[in-house]
Amino acid sequence: MTAEQIGLHPLWSLVQGSPLAIFAVDRQASVLVWNQAAERLFGWNEQEVIGHKNPIVPEGQGEEFRQLRDRALAGEIYTGKELRVRKKDCSLIDISVSTAPLRDKSGVIVGLMAVVADVSERKRMEEALRESLQKSRRLFDEMIHALASAVEKRDPYTAGHQQRVARLASAIAGEMGLSVEQINGIHTAASVHDIGKLSVPAEILSKPGQLSAIEMDLIKTHSQAGYEILAGIEFPWPIARIVQQHHERRDGTGYPSGLADDAILLEARILTVADVVEAMSSYRPYRPANGITPALEEIKEYRGRRYDPEVVDACLVLFNKGFTLE
Repeated sequence: MTAEQIGLHPLWSLVQGSPLAIFAVDRQASVLVWNQAAERLFGWNEQEVIGHKNPIVPEGQGEEFRQLRDRALAGEIYTGKELRVRKKDCSLIDISVSTAPLRDKSGVIVGLMAVVADVSERKRMEEALRESLQKSRRLFDEMIHALASAVEKRDPYTAGHQQRVARLASAIAGEMGLSVEQINGIHTAASVHDIGKLSVPAEILSKPGQLSAIEMDLIKTHSQAGYEILAGIEFPWPIARIVQQHHERRDGTGYPSGLADDAILLEARILTVADVVEAMSSYRPYRPANGITPALEEIKEYRGRRYDPEVVDACLVLFNKGFTLE
């Protein structure tokens, strides 16, 4: 069956003049129509393809293309389907193809018509952007790791504390059903939440025995100091504010600003619970490790007062499921 027999000839000039590649195939995938843009894109001229199987199908992908053809022959119209096809010189290109059933004068579906755009350059740009974003992410992760390491070098007794808090805080956020983006932000904030301890004298950080009131006041400056260190870095999340608020309490008894209830960011409320649980269960120079049981008793006792009840519940569920800090 020819293009003229199915009634295409009145539109032939429009098809030939199109800047997009257009071709039509019959029910057996033999080419009926092949415009000049298709010649330029794929390399085969009209005489080489008319009456023959569509040559653009790559070797080994005939079944995928047959399924797409069957959908169009069943009356389906689809647009923007991206495929990788071959050219006459055997190179591969990425295309976006839109198809519709091809009907004869009586309305019977006799094949399909396809309109094709070359998207190879766009795909190359997307891949370059993807690689750039991956590189940026690696650099970002390395920066966070460097910041976290700087704290632990000055405060060896809490080595690993930030990483364990980050792991617990992320797990709590996941248990609460937060988005992946929010969880990533919480993990990042938790990984550097004690960065402000860089401003605290090292001898206080590692002092054995009970801290004096003045020394404890100096320790408490680390939340605000952390905010000031991080505020100048452009993160995709409010990292500086989360770090600033991780010692605030729902009843307003926390520091540095005495915030209460929903004035405290949800991310900071999650970080607070994770920080308390890890810190209470671990060794410190001024006390032995208490273990996980007293830490969980602490958040249960002050659930709804100091600590967000939803966050506490999620944390308890995690440990009931067998979560461990190590």
